[in-house]
Amino acid sequence: MFRKKSKKQTEITTAALPDIVFLLLFFFMVSATIRPPEELLKTKLPQADAISKVNRKELIREINIGIPKNAQFGTEPKISVESRFIDVEDVSRWAVEQKESLPENLKDHMIVLIRSDELVHMGLIADIQEELKKVNARKVVYRTLEE
Repeated sequence: MFRKKSKKQTEITTAALPDIVFLLLFFFMVSATIRPPEELLKTKLPQADAISKVNRKELIREINIGIPKNAQFGTEPKISVESRFIDVEDVSRWAVEQKESLPENLKDHMIVLIRSDELVHMGLIADIQEELKKVNARKVVYRTLEE
C-alpha cells in the first residue's frame, strides 16, 4: 500500500514582531523633526500693567497682527492666522471654523488671543473685534509683555 506523505506545516513565528514594531516607532519618533509654524509678521508686544493668565489653553485660538517680515507683502499691518494671511472680512469665517473645531460643549467658551505689534493702529484691532462679535466670539485677550 501506498501511504500519503503528510505535509508538515511550517509556521512563521511572530514573537519578535512587537519588538520590531516598537523599534521602528521609536526610530521614526526620534528622527522626525517638528517645525514650528513660520512667523510671517514682525511683532513687538506692548507692555502691560495688569496681566492675567488663561488656564484653558485648549480654548485659545490666536490671531497675529503686524508688519510682514517679507517686504513683497507690503509695509502695512496684516492679519495672520495659522501661517497664512487673511483680510478683516475673513476673520468671522475663521472664527466660525475655529469654533467648529472645538467640542460642542466648549464652542461658546472659545478665547481669541490677539497678538499685535505695539505700533498697529487700534482701528484695525477694533475692526477685528467687530468681525468677532458678528459670530459671537466675544472672549478676547491680548498677548503682552510684563512691565
